[in-house]
Amino acid sequence: MTRFLLFTFGFIFLMTSCNELEEGVDEANVIVITNPYGSHLITDYDIAFSAEDAAGNDITSNVTFYIDGEPQTGNMVNFSQPGTYTITAKMELDGRQINSMPYEVVVEYPQNSTKVLVEDFTGTWCVNCPRVVYHLEEAVAQNDHIIPVAIHQSRFPGDDPFGFEDYTTLADDYDVTALPTTVINRINGNEGRWDEEYSSLQNYLNTGAPLGLKIVFEDDDTHISLDVSVHFSMDMNQQDLRLVLYLVENGLHADQQNATPFYDGQNPIPDFEQKHVLRKALNGLYGTVIDANNAVAGNTITQTFELGIPDNVTDINNCDIVAFVINETRGKVVENIQKVAFGTTQDFD
Repeated sequence: MTRFLLFTFGFIFLMTSCNELEEGVDEANVIVITNPYGSHLITDYDIAFSAEDAAGNDITSNVTFYIDGEPQTGNMVNFSQPGTYTITAKMELDGRQINSMPYEVVVEYPQNSTKVLVEDFTGTWCVNCPRVVYHLEEAVAQNDHIIPVAIHQSRFPGDDPFGFEDYTTLADDYDVTALPTTVINRINGNEGRWDEEYSSLQNYLNTGAPLGLKIVFEDDDTHISLDVSVHFSMDMNQQDLRLVLYLVENGLHADQQNATPFYDGQNPIPDFEQKHVLRKALNGLYGTVIDANNAVAGNTITQTFELGIPDNVTDINNCDIVAFVINETRGKVVENIQKVAFGTTQDFD
């Protein structure tokens, strides 16, 4: 069945005042239907919409939405195809049917590919962590739109040579209490835990991306020089968006404890290569605010960063920048992500 995506807008439908109103509906004769986006939309992106009366009471359950005359079920809809759609809404009030004015929305395919962030909470001392590393490497080999970041825990000095300085804060925020734990797109709770199956990540990759990223990582081994651009495929100006920059390092080595059958069951795995190790959240765990006024469909914004190289980096030439946009309005989830190697440019894709 064709799925539909709704948009941010406010419809107003006028009603004749009456004395007998449904429970929870204000006597005023205006109902406003809203959602948190705009009339420029993309396919394959879920949007929840709601209805309020003039007093601000939530009456979503009293309203039925129609797209091109077809009734929708519930308050979450998703467009599967681009096109121009006519939206109407109806409700029963005191035995009468109240109809909204029609509203048109244009839906297009996303202009950028979707990528997924997998934050792997791990440690060189963690005997079960090699299992996740193995499965994650397999997933990345199937699809390079999967971008892993290894976040090491050092329980005490010298415990893990790659311990991340803000590990405790991030782990507490996402209820990470044991290793290994993997968090997808910073989604909290069980929904955001990876079950180590590639198909689970593919489900995220099949959703539409409302924005894309381009990163220019200058070839300069004295400091970090970055230009990070964000392009919007749909209106996001009612969202609280933040740009987060991770510096990750590859080619690090340390003995890895191992109680799994992976990597020939060695314990420890000597001189194990530790990849995409998080060295620094360059602009904080929750990033830099994106100006909402410019976060509209078709716009591109660029932020420039000049930063020092963290003291814990072994070789900046082995480092990548992982840039992603989180949406505070949606619970800090990741809207899209991009990665670039030192001294290179990763364009919009």
